[in-house]
Amino acid sequence: MSDQALEQAVLNALHLEPRINATRIFVRARERRVTLCGEVDSHTQKLAARYKAECVLGVENVVDELEVSANEAEPVAGDLAKEVLNALYWDAAVPSNRVTAKCEKGWVTLTGEVDRPYQKSSAEADVRRTRGVVGVTNAITVASSAKAETAPREATIPPAASIAAIAEERQQAARLRANAG
Repeated sequence: MSDQALEQAVLNALHLEPRINATRIFVRARERRVTLCGEVDSHTQKLAARYKAECVLGVENVVDELEVSANEAEPVAGDLAKEVLNALYWDAAVPSNRVTAKCEKGWVTLTGEVDRPYQKSSAEADVRRTRGVVGVTNAITVASSAKAETAPREATIPPAASIAAIAEERQQAARLRANAG
């Protein structure tokens, strides 16, 4: 595939992806290496554009030079904080009373403590999807609780001596049945 055909294939893939505003993305291809440059509206769009380019047949490497723009249509800092907190509130996986968000120039820092790792990653995913977010620092910690821990492995698996004893009992029972019959 020629460089020009590869550029066009990547551009077509980007324009067909509804999560990406590809009007300000430019694509260069050289020897199966694709460079994405230009602007996107959010960090999520940047990640989606890179992923979409990597999935195009013939692309071996993607260089991401995309910039996340601070558009006038994006929420201002106070509105962004409200949007982020709203996104966290409506996610049942995230305990909203235990996660806080600080917004500064589109960058969101999440803090707090949750019980499970999926709650931490879910909160980050919610924030990344919020319009106006440029990036996320996920400083949420996962609590280590005694309830989450399982019994030690050696307590759940019988020792070899016990296995041998069980096998011996089964053999004796089989001999008794054979002699009785």
